[in-house]
Amino acid sequence: MAERDRRPPSIDALKASLITLVLPVLAAACILDGEVPPEGAGDAPPPVEPAWPDSWPVPPLPVMALEHSSGLVWGSPSTYCWHFEAESDRVCHEYTFWTGLDAYPEAVPDKQIRVRVDSETRPDKMFAQVYTRHGNIMVDFIQLGTSYPVLDLDLDPGDYHIRLIGQWQYNETTSYTERRYDEVSYEFGLSVPGEVNLLAECVSTLIGGDLSIVVSSLDDRLRTAIDSANSGGCRFNKPIARVSLTLDGAISPPYTETFHLEPPSLTVGFPLPEDAVSEKTGAPLPPGKYSRRIVAVAEDGDEWDFTTYDFFQDTVTLAER
Repeated sequence: MAERDRRPPSIDALKASLITLVLPVLAAACILDGEVPPEGAGDAPPPVEPAWPDSWPVPPLPVMALEHSSGLVWGSPSTYCWHFEAESDRVCHEYTFWTGLDAYPEAVPDKQIRVRVDSETRPDKMFAQVYTRHGNIMVDFIQLGTSYPVLDLDLDPGDYHIRLIGQWQYNETTSYTERRYDEVSYEFGLSVPGEVNLLAECVSTLIGGDLSIVVSSLDDRLRTAIDSANSGGCRFNKPIARVSLTLDGAISPPYTETFHLEPPSLTVGFPLPEDAVSEKTGAPLPPGKYSRRIVAVAEDGDEWDFTTYDFFQDTVTLAER
C-alpha cells in the first residue's frame, strides 16, 4: 500500500516549527548508553489496561505511556507510518488530533515524568510537542534521550496537550541523509495548577510593498487591518470577549472603539468583519497621522496588545475628506 501524503512531520519540519515539545517513552528494561535512572525509577507502576481503537495495530506498533504519580497514563493513538512487512511500503494512518483525550492528570512541580515505550527495540529518536489545550498554541518542542526518556516540563499554569513521537530506523544505511524511519505518535493531556495567563499565536500573509494604512473615514475597515495589504489573525488560550482600537494624535483627544465578540472566541481575524458592532468615543477626528493600538480583552479581563508585533502597523493616517 502506498504512503499517504498526510503523515507525522519529519525531523527537519519539527525543528522549523514554532515552539514544540516531545516526550519519548521507553520499554521497561535495561539502562543503556550510560544513562542512569533517578532513585526509585525501578518501581513498577500499577497495572492498567489501555483501550485501543480497533484500527490501531497493537501489536506490532510500540505502545507509549507516562509514569505519573497517580499511576500509569496511557496515550491516545495519534498517527503511524509503519512497515508491517519487510518488503512492503509503509502504511500511514492519522487520527483526528486530540479527540481521544479525556484525562488531564496534574503535573507535580519540579518532578520529572518518565516516558515508557513498550517495544521490541528501543526507538532511535524521540520527540515531544506541547500545545495549549485551548487554542492549540504550540509552546515547546524537545528531543529526548532514548535510553531513559523523561518529560521535564517548565510550563506556565494551564491545561496542555502533549504529543510523543518515536522513530525507528528501518534501512541499513549509515548515511544520515539516507536514513528512513517508521514513526508512531501518542497524545496525552496534562494540567499545571495555578492562575492561567493569556497566550497568543499570531500569523500574517506576506504581501510586500508600501504597507502604511490610510483610511478615508473612521468606518473604513482598514482601521483594524494588520496593514494596508495583508490579512491574518491570532489564536488564544482563553476566549476573547472584546477588541479595542485606540487612535491617538498630538492635538485631538484619543479616539476609542470597542468591538464586542458574541460569543467570545479563541480566534480573532484581522481586519475585523465589516458588520462588527462597536462602541465609539472621541470622534470625529481631523485628518492626520495617528498612533494606533489594538488590544484583545479576555473574559477574565486579561489583555493582549496586538500592535507589539512587528507586522502590525502602529500608525494610521486619516485622509482629507
